[in-house]
Amino acid sequence: MNKITLVNVEFLRPKRCIETYELSIMEEKEICYIYNFEDKFYRYFKTLRSLMNYLKDRIEPKIKFKVKSEMMEFLHYKNIVAISQTEDVLIEEDV
Repeated sequence: MNKITLVNVEFLRPKRCIETYELSIMEEKEICYIYNFEDKFYRYFKTLRSLMNYLKDRIEPKIKFKVKSEMMEFLHYKNIVAISQTEDVLIEEDV
């Protein structure tokens, strides 16, 4: 089971915020982003780029939740992609 650490909460307006989480298990760590809409809808983003695409162009993520407990359960049990692996993929795509 992953350890979940809330790293930051950025309010866009009242009851709408971006929550940044660090997920970790043993030596592996991953950062992810949750767009929290009025504590009713939660959208999961693996990268900051995908979050920005959603905010700018309303490109919907594939993973969404209507209940916070379901979102937290997902974060507890999801497979972690190490931060270094994510950076490697981003570097390869930019080249």
